[in-house]
This record gives sequence, C-alpha cells and structure tokens, in this order.
Amino acid sequence: MTLMEQIQANFLEIYRMDYEFGIYDKNGMKGLVVQDFLSPESYATIVGEAYVAPTAQTEPQV
Repeated sequence: MTLMEQIQANFLEIYRMDYEFGIYDKNGMKGLVVQDFLSPESYATIVGEAYVAPTAQTEPQV
C-alpha cells in the first residue's frame, strides 16, 4: 500500500467514526463529498446508502 493509499484509508476510518459518533449526520457527510474530501463510494460505504448529488434549486418563474 502506498503512502497516499494509507492516508486515504486513515481518513476514511476517521470519517466513519465521526459518522458513528454523531459528529456528522448524512447531510454533513454529503458536504464532505461536495467538498471532495470524501468520494461518493466512501459515502455509500459509511452511510449504507448511495450518494445522490444535490440538485440546484431554481427560482419559480412568475
């Protein structure tokens, strides 16, 4: 395992524990994906459901 792979594995474990301890909820975990700190695949592994990207809100046309 390369150093970078080990670092990524360590962060994945940290985020998993943060989720289990309630530091992050699902929305917080989604925020980590949006910020590119966590991959959608890692989100699914931690949360137990597929990551769905947020959709942009548009203002209703009058």
